[in-house]
Amino acid sequence: MYQQPNAPQSIGGVLDSGFKLYRESLSQAYLLGAIGALATAPANLLQPYIVRSGYSPSVVAPVGLGILATAVVAVVLYAALIARIDAAGRGAPISFGQALSLGLQRMPAMLVAIILTLVVVVIGLCLLVIPGLIFIIWLLFAPFAVVIERRGPVDSLTYSRALVRGHWWRTAALLTIIGIVLMAVYFLFGIAVSIAVISDPVAAAEGQVPWWVTLVVAPALAAVIAPLSYSLMLSIFYDLRLRHEGGDLAARIAATA
Repeated sequence: MYQQPNAPQSIGGVLDSGFKLYRESLSQAYLLGAIGALATAPANLLQPYIVRSGYSPSVVAPVGLGILATAVVAVVLYAALIARIDAAGRGAPISFGQALSLGLQRMPAMLVAIILTLVVVVIGLCLLVIPGLIFIIWLLFAPFAVVIERRGPVDSLTYSRALVRGHWWRTAALLTIIGIVLMAVYFLFGIAVSIAVISDPVAAAEGQVPWWVTLVVAPALAAVIAPLSYSLMLSIFYDLRLRHEGGDLAARIAATA
């Protein structure tokens, strides 16, 4: 049975808490993970045809609108995914419809927060690579603040920066461990996809992944991996929030002493 920590944890404790949250929330989150993968399936299936036809003016506008629509739908679904995992972790599960409604409500703020984060990170990467990497970790938790804390786009970026301040290296270490775990899973998936492409010479000749990989295998994988990714990230978010709140409390006590 998962219980939200009430005190900061060690790196191992955070990871263990994340896996427990995953087990607790998987039944609530797997469907949103699968639908999120399906939302991008049309773009993946049409990409080879668009490349072959060239980026003529008559193609650019529909493609741009399609990308925008896909991004909006994906943000709604993943905001709903965050909300449902968080609700399961708090022991107050919400329905599928309630999660989607919340995702729709928070979509504008989350979309703007993501765009602002990308702008800041790209600027950092263009100036020097290291600032860009620092900005990524500083601002990575803004979407969680938008959904869970109901913060606005700019406020969520500021809050994410405040959470990570003083814990950058620790957060980077946790994210690296999580990244290694996820890369191992996706590596195995990549091998399976490569075998599937080789076994379908027509698709391989066209540079296209077989349709059943995009419409069946990828959503099945996302149904398992997306909840795992967000559960582990939420575990880091909870730990950083506890550390941040503890620091604020200590500062207030010191100020009144």
